[in-house]
Amino acid sequence: MRRGLLAVLCALSLGACPEEQADPLDPDLLIALSEAGGDGRGEGLAGRYVTAAEVLACDCPPRMGVDLCAGGAQLIGINGPARVEHVDGWLTFEPEVTSLPWSLSGAVGRDRSFVLGGISGLAIGLFTVGMYARFDGEFTAAGGLRGELAHRLLGELPDGRIDCRTTYAVTGARTPDA
Repeated sequence: MRRGLLAVLCALSLGACPEEQADPLDPDLLIALSEAGGDGRGEGLAGRYVTAAEVLACDCPPRMGVDLCAGGAQLIGINGPARVEHVDGWLTFEPEVTSLPWSLSGAVGRDRSFVLGGISGLAIGLFTVGMYARFDGEFTAAGGLRGELAHRLLGELPDGRIDCRTTYAVTGARTPDA
């Protein structure tokens, strides 16, 4: 799934593929991913999913009394309900309960794999924090989803500058709409 996406992204960048792998959270790449459509036709994957996340890697320091590594999944709402919309190759993922409002969009394939990207921001008084995120995954035969979500927080908080990343393993089970 990832090698195929890398080949497409290299082709889109006029064949200029460096030996070294590009930053998966590069803003231009995230915008391209969020605007991409796939060949996964229909609307059958749409619905409400309850997701759970496990931290795979994190370099975020505690900030404003919050452990961004241990509590980051709650902060961005990926431990809880999320709304997934699917329309003819396009997919959106939006957590329902989050401190930082955000959503991701992108392509879903016929093989039920998806690659989503997005950039969002949050103003805290005079301070702003941007969130750059990418979710690579697939819908399972059992009706759930699984994948890897990476995000970067970049900006100014009341207690200083922040620039850190976290990667999560995410699983989700489809639930009846509430």
